[in-house]
Amino acid sequence: MQVQKILLGVAAACSLAACDKAGFTYDNVTDGGHVQYTLLDTLEIQMRTVQPDSMATSGSGIALAGGYTDAYFGKISAGSYFRVALPSERTLEDNAVYDSIELVMRPNGHAYGDTLPLQTLQVYQLQQPLVLPENYTALFSHQQFPYNSTPLFSQPVLITPTAGNLLHLRLADAKGQELFGLLKNKATEVSSEDYFREYFKGLYVKGNGNTAVFGFTAADSSLYIRLHYHVVTHEKEEKYLDFLMTTPELQFNAIQRERNGTPLEGLQPGNGLASAATGNRAFLQAPGGALVRMDFPSLSALQELGRYGRIQRAELVLRPVSGTYIREALPPRLALCLADNKNQVAYGDTLLTAMGMSQYGSLVTDKLNPENTSYVYDVTIYCKSMMNADSYTYRGLLLSPPAGEYATQFNRLVLGDGKNSQHRAQLKIYYLLYQ
Repeated sequence: MQVQKILLGVAAACSLAACDKAGFTYDNVTDGGHVQYTLLDTLEIQMRTVQPDSMATSGSGIALAGGYTDAYFGKISAGSYFRVALPSERTLEDNAVYDSIELVMRPNGHAYGDTLPLQTLQVYQLQQPLVLPENYTALFSHQQFPYNSTPLFSQPVLITPTAGNLLHLRLADAKGQELFGLLKNKATEVSSEDYFREYFKGLYVKGNGNTAVFGFTAADSSLYIRLHYHVVTHEKEEKYLDFLMTTPELQFNAIQRERNGTPLEGLQPGNGLASAATGNRAFLQAPGGALVRMDFPSLSALQELGRYGRIQRAELVLRPVSGTYIREALPPRLALCLADNKNQVAYGDTLLTAMGMSQYGSLVTDKLNPENTSYVYDVTIYCKSMMNADSYTYRGLLLSPPAGEYATQFNRLVLGDGKNSQHRAQLKIYYLLYQ
């Protein structure tokens, strides 16, 4: 019945004398009365929110810490695991005196949520070495390593993500004095990296009761422990030793979420939640475990228009729901990926333009006229391919942040589906039919 309605609609549109050609160029076509053009913009879009598998978060170069509560996505919290290395030169003078120990972190400029209040950060020492489990090639967002119950640091701090200021977290003096004593006595625990890794297995930094998630640069020059001490000769000379972050491929972010009382409360891996069940909306936040899948069951019906028809151009327009991005920034770039029926995407299987260029939606934001806010994609090649696809070759489209932003950017999106009255998603097909 759906196919019949579409074909009748197409036939009616093709019979109109004046077709919509504004802003559109037809290549190698002579209009001698034997061709007709039409714009099809009511094809069915099946949209759903899907939960991807746990994501690999190791080696991203970004440490996440903090959390916040969102009306649509629930409670999100993030923390980072990493290791530090011994200083290459660690000999202390006989008259060296301990002063303090601190963890130094550099905000990378990314934050999501309300960043104005003080944020409580906590630093814990791990109970087992931070290593890859057997048969793993990466560490994932769902994984956790046990850590001591007593934190080395737990205090409210002011984080200014874009000011370029380093964050200094003074750690417990008991740990600093212990480490200082080992260095001064040239103990076995600090005699080599292997021994040190067994003694100081790693750190976990997390938030507690936060209003925002913050990103920090995870590199040896930006994430380190600094041990302060001084020596006294004729005058006091302040010195320090730095324990720099090491093995960046093992630094990873753990992400937890609670969706109780939200539209995504029932979201589980598998088929996900149809947009019809969530108010004709679909939801996207990759670190929060939500992506948008789209299918177009009516594309195959275009074959029945006749042997001599073809798609000249196809465009997908996606509209965020107004009121959902007043304070929360929309994702600046979103890719379309070809996904099988299990929502799996082959490496590099991202939709390109006809010119072979990557496309990310060309977001236009209009807060005065929210209906003009949209992501727009060239899906010509995709539609031509899916017209003739069978159950084995068919692929839906998965809307997702690009690889470099997938696991570290918390920008979220609430999207209208094809039946949303104010923020309707549209597949626009410019169709050429030879008579």
